[in-house]
Amino acid sequence: MVDEMGLDLSLRTAMSGLRTVQKGLDTVSSNIANADTPGYTRKVLTQSTVVMDGKSLGVQTGNIEREVDTALQRETLTQESRVSRLGVLDQYLGQVEMLHGDPEQETSLGNVVNQMRDGFAKLMDSPSSIPLQNEVVSLADNLARTTNRLAEGINTIRTNVQGEIESAIDDINTQFQTIDDLNRKIRTSTALGQKEPDLEDKRDEAVRLVAEQIDINVMKRSDGSIAILDHYGQPLLEDTYKPLSIATTVISPQVAYPGGIPPIRLGDPTTGADVTGQLRGGRLGGLIELRDQSLPRFQAQLDEFSQTLSETFSAAGLTLFTDINGVVPADLPTTASIGYANQMQVSQTIRDDPRLLRDGDDATSAGAADSTLLRSIVDGVLGSGQTFQTAGLGPNSNLTSSLPASTDFASFATELVSYQVNEKANATSQLQSATSLRDQLKTKLSDQSGVNLDTEVSLLIQLQRSYSSSAQVVSTNRQMFNDLISIVR
Repeated sequence: MVDEMGLDLSLRTAMSGLRTVQKGLDTVSSNIANADTPGYTRKVLTQSTVVMDGKSLGVQTGNIEREVDTALQRETLTQESRVSRLGVLDQYLGQVEMLHGDPEQETSLGNVVNQMRDGFAKLMDSPSSIPLQNEVVSLADNLARTTNRLAEGINTIRTNVQGEIESAIDDINTQFQTIDDLNRKIRTSTALGQKEPDLEDKRDEAVRLVAEQIDINVMKRSDGSIAILDHYGQPLLEDTYKPLSIATTVISPQVAYPGGIPPIRLGDPTTGADVTGQLRGGRLGGLIELRDQSLPRFQAQLDEFSQTLSETFSAAGLTLFTDINGVVPADLPTTASIGYANQMQVSQTIRDDPRLLRDGDDATSAGAADSTLLRSIVDGVLGSGQTFQTAGLGPNSNLTSSLPASTDFASFATELVSYQVNEKANATSQLQSATSLRDQLKTKLSDQSGVNLDTEVSLLIQLQRSYSSSAQVVSTNRQMFNDLISIVR
């Protein structure tokens, strides 16, 4: 005899199986469709057995959940920030390298100094030669223009960096707004006992874009929302969205942060907390490093070279180089010569009367063949070691230089070019290593949390078989019910 209660239970079990398989098919189909979607993670349908009085009554589905290794994800974000920082350093230091060109070329700063020294040496043999005097003026002018070009190029790069800082802040604010909006939606669903894995994927993608800009820490809360913390653990985004902001400014060698360059504020653009020093790593961190450290250091090295050269010439009795006002800036404080490399020029007095190259500032000499001053310049000013400032540099007197503190001008200029060019080479080398590690982590994360089409297709086949089996049970139950009804009749 047919057990009516048993048929009912088996039908309920089969129907629950069909519903579970249908949801499973939806989940697998979504995984396959989004296999190439940026930030998408593999979704898994949770399920459990329904038990009553010790008997299985079928299966019930739970939430759709993500498969994500949060520790690996955090490590990948950190490496992403490092790659972005090194990438922007490599980009802009490469522009400095292009400014200098090949250190072996005649236009390199060290070679230009040597060319001027050779010009003075020729003039020393014929002190009254007007063509040689004019040639020395031309060579000196070439040196001044070379330092002008380099210094102006560095200031232009620094200006472009400031523009990128403002753009990066806008990008971060856009992602903060996205995260804040998704936080509210996820928080609401969590309160209802629901999970939102797709929204979490979108939020993770926004977090990744923020990590490209700055080094961050992510703290997940019990309500499903997340907080964004800076490199030092201070909050940037918590319960409510607060924008980052920076006032527009004009970049020059004389301005720096803190001081002439306004801070990056969190919240109110006027009274919000200054978070500039907390924004480390990532593209924005690299841009701030360039603006406040690397490029001002390069500028300071050029200023120190130009000021020391001009002062040494002047002390020898020949004011060959001055600023646009005809003045040689003082050596101390070092802030007095900031930006001097941008405006150093051959003294107008020398241009008007090149004979002063022989006679000196006091316009006196022992005769047309007197080479006393010229010899002191060739052997003393340009041929012997000089003292250079290597600390207390920059607008805030907080920068140091690794260039020699004592050497001749040609060697100092060569070292200057070598140092600034090698900074790019160092960034490139570090970037290659960091990128390789980042790519390894991304591959590992993708293997763990991404969609594997072979796996999904295999699971799809299993679900199709399960669906067929459950459908067969339903069909069999229907036939047995019909048989039961026929017997009753």
